[in-house]
Parts: sequence; C-alpha cells; structure tokens
Amino acid sequence: MMSVIELRVRIEPWDDRGFVQAFESARDQVRAEGLTINGPDAAARAEALVRAAGYPAARVECDRTVEEAMAHCAHWVVRRDGAPH
Repeated sequence: MMSVIELRVRIEPWDDRGFVQAFESARDQVRAEGLTINGPDAAARAEALVRAAGYPAARVECDRTVEEAMAHCAHWVVRRDGAPH
C-alpha cells in the first residue's frame, strides 16, 4: 500500500506565471526522481531546480511538525526573491 503524501505550497509571488511554472516543473521532477516530496531533501532539490530554471534567488522552505511528518505532510513556502524582508 502506497502512502498518500500531502504537500501544501505557498508561492510568493503567486501571480508570476513563469515562476509558478518553473516551480511546478521542479516539483514534478522531484517526484519523478523518487524523492519523498514532504522531506527537506526534496525541498532542497526543488530549490536547486527552480534556481537552475532562471530564478537564482529562489528559496523553497520546508516546514512541518512532528505530527505532519508522521502523516506524510509538509508545507513549502516558495519565494522567487529569497527570504522575506
């Protein structure tokens, strides 16, 4: 039986279509590579892919509680321009 993996994503800015598409492509690539999408390693890989796609300051932060980790759930905050000011 396969686990259901839940990923909640907040993208900043959400209205930059190219950036959103770059992130979605990176997320799909991470899944295709077999990384567990809710892990910090997956977030780091997605960040590297988004940066390689032309967004060198992009950040993908993985935030999850112990309960979320046990439930195979995570929250990613994806920022085009790095850390918030």
